[in-house]
Amino acid sequence: MAKKADKAKQGPIRKTQKGSEPASPEPAESETIPGMPRLALLWFALLFVGLVFLLVVMAWPFKTPIIFALIVGGAFYPVMDYLATRRRWNRTLAASVVCLLILLVVLLPTIFIAARLVSEVNYVIETVKTEFTVQQSDGIDAQGNPITREEFTVDSLRTYMFGDTPVADFGREVFEVLGEEYTPENVRDQIVSRAQSISEPAMDALNSILKNTLNFLFQFFMMLLVIFAVLQQGPRLKEFLLALSPLPREDEQLLIDRFNQMNFVTMVCNGLGGVIQGCLAGIGFFAAGFRSSLLWTVVMIVLAFVPLVGISFVYVPACIYLIIKGEYLACGLLFAWCTLVALWTENWFKPRFMGNRVSINSMLVFLSIIGGMSVFGVAGIFYGPLIVIIFLTFVELYHEKYARRINS
Repeated sequence: MAKKADKAKQGPIRKTQKGSEPASPEPAESETIPGMPRLALLWFALLFVGLVFLLVVMAWPFKTPIIFALIVGGAFYPVMDYLATRRRWNRTLAASVVCLLILLVVLLPTIFIAARLVSEVNYVIETVKTEFTVQQSDGIDAQGNPITREEFTVDSLRTYMFGDTPVADFGREVFEVLGEEYTPENVRDQIVSRAQSISEPAMDALNSILKNTLNFLFQFFMMLLVIFAVLQQGPRLKEFLLALSPLPREDEQLLIDRFNQMNFVTMVCNGLGGVIQGCLAGIGFFAAGFRSSLLWTVVMIVLAFVPLVGISFVYVPACIYLIIKGEYLACGLLFAWCTLVALWTENWFKPRFMGNRVSINSMLVFLSIIGGMSVFGVAGIFYGPLIVIIFLTFVELYHEKYARRINS
């Protein structure tokens, strides 16, 4: 029995022919072709790095729409999840509906507001011109004869430019340096020559505006396409990207959750907070007598993305303007109203709306937005807080997991 047990422990023995040597194990491939696996691994790594580099080079011109697609897609993913999971819609149909919703929420209001802003700016210009003419004219000329506003504007301008005024004296000195007589004809010739010299840069600027507008529309629709792909292939894309990362799955999921939570705070919470601050402060501007209240409302909605001091960049100068005009009561009421709106939004509305999604200090958000804008421009309003929250998540993971492993 003991011999049988010893044979069982030894395992099966290959049979060999009589007088032959015991069969040796077959050599491994690494032993038959020395160095081949390492060379193959190195070659694969070089090809992979080269392909990644080419992919980055091709995608680099579209980095802005791709990054914004991830940000906007993350912010609207709860809507996609509701339609695809709870309502059991087809993912293609649900992604199409979400993209249409984004188009309606972002593009159409932007076009409407831009058109209204153009009319507001034109109204401001016409108001300034009208008030200047009315303040300077009594409707009669020097002989007491009634004249039209256009006639008075031309006559008063001629007197102002070529009469006994400081501006006329300054013009004579300038033309004396140029070696010409200070007359309306010479001034006209100088204006024409200067206009010709700046016409080409002006046309270049106009072409640049047109090009930038077309580029914005192209990048916007590129962003919509990427958003559609991200929403439609969300789970598969997530698994593909997570499989490339060597981090533990729970750490990767924590980073994704924090990214989406900060997206929600930046896009939805700050967006709604900006609309509330801008609209309420715009009502105050209208009540204080500012005629172009829509223009200032839009400006304050944009500036409200900067916490703590956003809309103060508009209403503080407006209050100073009211003080200069002598409207002290309107100044005090406007300042108190806008300050109350800003404090209520920052200290009550946003914390209640965010809930427990992200706990981050308002001053840190402010510094991240300012720093992001200094590096990335306007897009830094979104990039800055995301970079900060991802950094803080890495710090949290380091203290909870990796610090103990490194110290041990």
